[in-house]
Amino acid sequence: MLQLRPTFSESWYRVKDLKPRLRAGAQVSRQYYRGDRWYVVRDPAGNQFHRLSDAAYRFIGLLDGTRTVGEAWDLVGGTLEDDAPTQPEVIQILSQLYAANLIETDIPPDATVLLRRHKVQQKRLMQGRLMNVLFPRIPLWDPDRFLCRWLPVVKPFLSWWGTILWLAVVIGAVATVAPHWKQLYADLMGALQMSGDPKNWLLFLAVFWGIKFIHECGHAFMCRRFGGEVHEMGIMFLVFVPTPYVDASTAWAFPSRWARMAVGAGGMIIELFVAALLCFVWVATSPGVPVLGVPVHELTSYVIFIASITTVIFNANPLLRYDGYYMLSDYLEIPNLQMKSREYLFGLIKRHVWRLKMQQPLPPPLQRVELFFYGIASTIYRVFVGVVIILTVAYTIPILGTLMAIGGLITWLVVPFVKLGKYLLIEPELHRKRGRAWAFVLGVAAAAVFLLGLIQWRVYVYADGVVEPENRQVVHASTPGVVTEIPAQAGQRLKKGDVILVCQDEELETKIKQTKSQLEQRKIARMRASVVDQAQRNIILAQIDTLESQLADSLRQRDELTIRAGIDGNLVAPKLHEMMGKYLQKGEEIGQVATIDRLEIRAILEQADAQLATTKKLASNDYPTEVRLVGQPGRVLHAESALLMPAANTKMRSPALTTLGGGQVAIDPRDQQGLTAQVPQFELRCSLANPDSIYQPGQRAFLRIKIDNKPLAWQWTRRFLQLIQTRQREKSKLID
Repeated sequence: MLQLRPTFSESWYRVKDLKPRLRAGAQVSRQYYRGDRWYVVRDPAGNQFHRLSDAAYRFIGLLDGTRTVGEAWDLVGGTLEDDAPTQPEVIQILSQLYAANLIETDIPPDATVLLRRHKVQQKRLMQGRLMNVLFPRIPLWDPDRFLCRWLPVVKPFLSWWGTILWLAVVIGAVATVAPHWKQLYADLMGALQMSGDPKNWLLFLAVFWGIKFIHECGHAFMCRRFGGEVHEMGIMFLVFVPTPYVDASTAWAFPSRWARMAVGAGGMIIELFVAALLCFVWVATSPGVPVLGVPVHELTSYVIFIASITTVIFNANPLLRYDGYYMLSDYLEIPNLQMKSREYLFGLIKRHVWRLKMQQPLPPPLQRVELFFYGIASTIYRVFVGVVIILTVAYTIPILGTLMAIGGLITWLVVPFVKLGKYLLIEPELHRKRGRAWAFVLGVAAAAVFLLGLIQWRVYVYADGVVEPENRQVVHASTPGVVTEIPAQAGQRLKKGDVILVCQDEELETKIKQTKSQLEQRKIARMRASVVDQAQRNIILAQIDTLESQLADSLRQRDELTIRAGIDGNLVAPKLHEMMGKYLQKGEEIGQVATIDRLEIRAILEQADAQLATTKKLASNDYPTEVRLVGQPGRVLHAESALLMPAANTKMRSPALTTLGGGQVAIDPRDQQGLTAQVPQFELRCSLANPDSIYQPGQRAFLRIKIDNKPLAWQWTRRFLQLIQTRQREKSKLID
């Protein structure tokens, strides 16, 4: 499609006689983007930047304070011909430079109005940032002198030799922890659980701030390494969590894109280096063994998590406007990548849906593809992150979360629709296409309302479960003793009464012998007692009764040393062969006797899901319960029937259902065994429709229960309210 660049502007008369010039202190650096030469103009005082094309810079270079805008435009037009900036483009360039405080001139009132348009837009943008209470910034310190003092020490680590050292440490750390991945994952989950305990908040927050301070120092030193200046460091609140930040924006003027990318990666580089060093500490320490009162092993796990996983997920993610975004923008050589991607997507609608004739030229073909996919992905991801933030705050502070949800609806729905409506009503470029634009927008809105608010979608309840035998007996040691004989084997089919193992207690045998001897003596004494001395005879009879009771109790305990199966079934005791010669404490678990040919799934439901499930038949032809086993997500099995237990319980049957075992249930940090849930859970028992499948006791399973049909808006609202109610119950329990 032909791209129109109008040469003339009706507002030209307002600026053509101006005699502006760049400010004396303005700094100019040259950069190349995809082979094209650009210039970055910086105001050191206000730390303002503006990027000019080669043609625009040639025009600005002609403005020396004595030459008028009109004269400069005529000169550059005679030199560059069709590549020269047009009058509308000149007005835009002057407006942007004026707003950035990069030019100075005596401006008449009519030109002031024109040039202030862009400044008003910038002011509105700044007001929007200030009103964004989620991410306010508070400058605290000018670190430039500190950086200059320590740069000679740090600079060798920011060289090729430093790169080799970094790779050696990181690769060595990965190789060291590789054999312990499962333990590291469990420790990471445990450390996160510890960080949620209020008594550990101060310690873990201090560690978090320390790591993020090191991260920001990485940006600052890398910026200084390539000649930039860093004059601002402070605190930024990310969802009310204070986090250090540094202003290394002078890197934007670096001529080399690789230098700019290095500054963007500086924080992640140093964080990953710290995480790698701490991997060696983690391997060398033991869990639960504090050093000087500090849980070093658990704290190390937490630091590794913060300095590696969160850094990669958030800072390296180019879909968020953090380090990864600026690195990708420099790598693709597309400044203002996010804004340009949005403008390109909106331009596609204008061109191909509304059929407008666009004045702006299209970007090169490859850049169009990059802008299209980045615009789609970043928009979806930003909405996703916003929803996650709202849900996180709602879980922590329910009232504030509700207010943020309302604010999110206003920000993402009301405000864009108001702006779009204003654009559709008064924008001159829609002159003859206004009806088409309105029809498209209203059609999309109607489709969204129909999709979210009217169409009935299936409501599902999800649950985690564990495959267990329908009948099982947990085998315990009822009496302490040393294992002397193991006639049974793990997996063996047993009948009720079959011996599993035999224990012996020498003290108990001695006690039995002593009791028998005392009993014989008392019986002899009874025979010798005088019939006349009835009182003495009664004392002896009472002693005999006591000794007989003690003997019976001891014999019962000796009989309990022979541990037998209480039901018919298979013996499930993986460590049975290791128990020979072991001293078993009273109540110590040996294994289970279970009917593994008759299995069921025992899952857990939160209260809101349980209430919803009770309104429908859980397992039937209309509302089947689907089962997927862990490790086999592609195979869908079904439950034949389901029974929901009427009472909730905080005691978990299996650690696999808790967060420490890979499940979803948050455990009470005060429970040392990790089997007490923070919120009571309802148990759901499902019999299996296809018992000949590959079920094995102890397997984890995911259940999806079809309940009813409801609009998506209803389902999302219900989930949000359920989240708030869950948090309120947890807080009430902690208070109790």
